[in-house]
Amino acid sequence: MRSRVGSMNAEPTAAPPRLAQRPLPRRVRALLEGILKFASDEVERGMRATLDEFEQQLFKLAEQARNSATQASCFEALREIKRGHSDLTPRFLIALEAVLASVRDATPEPDPNEHRASFGELALVADIELEENIVLNEISSRAEIRHSLPLFLLGQRFGVIAGKPAFESERLPIGPQLLCRCLRKAVHSLDLNVEYRLLFFRQFDRQVMHLIGSLYEAVNSYLAREKVLPHLSAVPNRPRAGSAATQAPKSPSSAAPANDPAQRAKTGSANTFNPETVPHVPHASWGSPTAAPAGMPAGMAPAGMPATGGFEIPHVPPGVASPFAGMNTAPSPGQSMSAASGSVGVATPNAAKPFTAWPGTTHPEPLEMDGGGNDAQMFDVLRQLLAGRRALLGKLSGNTATPPANAYTATRDDVQAVLSLMQGREPPRMQLDGKPVMRSIGHVKQDMLAQLRQVTPPGQSPMLSPEHNDIVELLSLLFENISREFSPTSPAAQLLAKLQVPMLRVALSDNGFFTRRQHPARLMLNAVAETGATWLRDGEDIDQGLLDKLNLVVDKVTHEFNDDPAIFESTVGDLEQQMQTQARKAEVAERRHVEAARGKEKLALARQGAEAAVAARLAGHNVPKFVSALLNQAWTDVLVLSLLRGGEESPVYQRQIEIVDQLIRISTGQVSLAGAELAGLREDVEHALVKVGYHENDANALVARLLAGPDEVSADDASTRTELALKLKSRTRLGATGESHHTEPKPVLSAEEQAQYDRIRHLPFGTWFEFREDQGVVVRRRMSWFSTVTNNALFVNHRGQRAGEYDMAHLARLLLSGKATIVMAEQGTMIDRAWQSIMGALKSFSGKPAAEGASS
Repeated sequence: MRSRVGSMNAEPTAAPPRLAQRPLPRRVRALLEGILKFASDEVERGMRATLDEFEQQLFKLAEQARNSATQASCFEALREIKRGHSDLTPRFLIALEAVLASVRDATPEPDPNEHRASFGELALVADIELEENIVLNEISSRAEIRHSLPLFLLGQRFGVIAGKPAFESERLPIGPQLLCRCLRKAVHSLDLNVEYRLLFFRQFDRQVMHLIGSLYEAVNSYLAREKVLPHLSAVPNRPRAGSAATQAPKSPSSAAPANDPAQRAKTGSANTFNPETVPHVPHASWGSPTAAPAGMPAGMAPAGMPATGGFEIPHVPPGVASPFAGMNTAPSPGQSMSAASGSVGVATPNAAKPFTAWPGTTHPEPLEMDGGGNDAQMFDVLRQLLAGRRALLGKLSGNTATPPANAYTATRDDVQAVLSLMQGREPPRMQLDGKPVMRSIGHVKQDMLAQLRQVTPPGQSPMLSPEHNDIVELLSLLFENISREFSPTSPAAQLLAKLQVPMLRVALSDNGFFTRRQHPARLMLNAVAETGATWLRDGEDIDQGLLDKLNLVVDKVTHEFNDDPAIFESTVGDLEQQMQTQARKAEVAERRHVEAARGKEKLALARQGAEAAVAARLAGHNVPKFVSALLNQAWTDVLVLSLLRGGEESPVYQRQIEIVDQLIRISTGQVSLAGAELAGLREDVEHALVKVGYHENDANALVARLLAGPDEVSADDASTRTELALKLKSRTRLGATGESHHTEPKPVLSAEEQAQYDRIRHLPFGTWFEFREDQGVVVRRRMSWFSTVTNNALFVNHRGQRAGEYDMAHLARLLLSGKATIVMAEQGTMIDRAWQSIMGALKSFSGKPAAEGASS
């Protein structure tokens, strides 16, 4: 028999609402009917394909069945599908129309009478329900990642239609989550077991959800035509250049980009929409001071809408310094404002702010280079430093590098042609002394020179021009510096190896790779490197979907790049959007774990209060052991539950405290109850014990033993008393998780450990730590929350999944021993910091300061 757990699967008690029956404004009803028409066409097409493919799949399973029972099961499922074939799509559309018809209703609050099971019942989710949840959540999550931008736009427009704040993806009537919910309701009308239902869900994913993007685009276009935020658009929140020197010279055609604020001001950035009065409402700017639009991926903002929270940044005329310069998106929950602009980095002595942001969601402050001058002089400075290093090494070795007499300097076209042939090849796996190593640019240069021999005149040896040779050497130093962050066998190292040839081609043809921080190829290399360093770290649980996306982006560059940097711009946008989506999913997962941890803290506080209240009343009284055990165990759980629900001032809790006093007086012979008063006490105690999970028969037996008179006690069977005592002792306590609920004494800390303990207590929630494990692997964890009551700190990984809890005293010892470090915010991107490191290394070989070289 199938399990119907939770309201999602429960059969409706009333007919689902229809659009025609709801008291909706005429304009709103017309819009929703139009949306339903678009969705109906897509769903009908998709369901037909899903059913046809599912029937074929069942036939194949029946043919491949290894026994007659499995084959019979397949044929039974096939007959059930054919029987309900004509009903499935209408049921789906009825559920979808009900969701659309309720779009303006208040967000339903959980019904306490429906969802709060008594503690005598076990409110468990069946395994079947869990399996379905996992599969449907995977389907909807993948669709949300693929279509995050159109879903965000739909969320804004549905918010206007409903007269509410923008809809989150999970509340969007035609969003992936609610579509999966409609599918579940429709499929549960068929008598299929869980294996076949899961197969059907996956077939629906392939036939419908993979192509659902066309529906979202069509509905967005339809609503825009109907004047529902017709000018709404969204663009990635790009990092802004630190100075004018970092930007490329603008061509006349690019003088007025589409996302320029002044240009948007002329065309109108966004419109407000009133369903009652459209199209008479004039265009207006966004008026509500929302912190961040609901459903919007982190770092994305509609054109004309502020990216900062709480107010709109006014437009500043060109040439006027803006007092709001440098402001970015609001910090995420658990992130301190001081670290909102931080970047991933390791702890450094000079860093002052802990890093609290999710990787990929913020843009670091520009890093000031030590080489002197500005970014435009960077390439010349680096070449001069390289020349100084060669001169010094030549003096020390006594050798001067002179080209051979038969040298042939390869032309730029020859070099690019050879690199073009090498670009699409899979980078070979390299080994040194039997250990894997990452392929270097030096290896690429060797392969390139070997290929150049084919175009070199007979009797001559190919060589690169001095400038090209410097470029190759600088790229070699850059990749060598970046590769220190990765293991040679890590996925990130393989991705960077694929990008070596395309980046070399870009650098050889455009010195802007060195002089412009916002160069598209440089941004893409930085995005892949930082993503690999934060989301694909060794020892971490790697997200295969993210890795597949990165491989897809890198392969697109290696196969399609042909001297056109536009491909890098599109891939950077894809990567940024992917990172923002990953961070948003991680935040949602983290929030659930934090709420659970806070619930545990509330339970601990309630237990401490209940135990203290019982202990205070038992003090000075010599009560029987059975009464003492019941009050310290079962009745303490009763008090804990009442404290969690109503607090100390609630009438229920006050009555249960009175019962403690009554039981103590009765057990010590101070009072004797009879008649209605005794019956009322018995009923109150039994009812309370049932609420904390005792079976009704056990509760009756406990109360009978508890309130038995002297004659009844003497006649009582000793085995019965022992049995009841054992039941009390072995009973699982309220909220118990297998760990002791008793508060451990706080360990004594040394002065140094206490200083680290105090430091932890003053860290903002969301601070990242690095832990060095026994094998030398360094893993990064985020301290999402800590409790000064339980002295526990909750840590999650980069995906927002619970990674464990640390006792804060133990964490202080790890910090003191160096086995844990606090990650600090750093300036600049990974590429900027690599150039800074390279420049510092080259300066050690140079005979003059870099500043002097820059000015010469």
